[in-house]
Amino acid sequence: MSSKDTNPDQLGDWQYLGREMRRRTFAPFKSVPFVFYFILAIVVLGGLGIWVEVAKSQLNQNWKVDGLLTALSTFFPALIGSASLQLILKSTDSSDKILISFSLLVCIPSFVGVGLIAAFFSLHPILCLYAAIGFGILAVWFWWFTNGDDLTYRNAPIDAAAGGSTARTIKGNLNEFKVD
Repeated sequence: MSSKDTNPDQLGDWQYLGREMRRRTFAPFKSVPFVFYFILAIVVLGGLGIWVEVAKSQLNQNWKVDGLLTALSTFFPALIGSASLQLILKSTDSSDKILISFSLLVCIPSFVGVGLIAAFFSLHPILCLYAAIGFGILAVWFWWFTNGDDLTYRNAPIDAAAGGSTARTIKGNLNEFKVD
């Protein structure tokens, strides 16, 4: 990232954050491996405890909401916390203080939220359940936002240094290269 990308005189911090939020939200839809990984690993396998509780609610008439709330309340802080740490570590490499700050802004309230949900569940179970669902949706989006640019989930270009035919002619020349 160049200084032009985060220079307040040329783009502004809020505009940069808004642009990154839009770009990182919509651009990953173009990557089939990313979308499939997201569905399988994050939604299905990561949310397995939630899906078990949803299935139990459909099969058992004496089911209580406590299990679903517990599954949601352990899912979202773990996903937000890990994605937040990942975004902080990635953004530190490029000195992107805006994304580091945004990551902390998402992470800290989620941990406060799980504490409040646990404290007020006995008084307001449905409200706490809706809050946990909202935090769960935020967690899934935040993981998407954090990993949308990660090349791990993308197809490597054909001209990648580690790919392509070994029989092809390499671009460039070594005419002026000398070893002492």
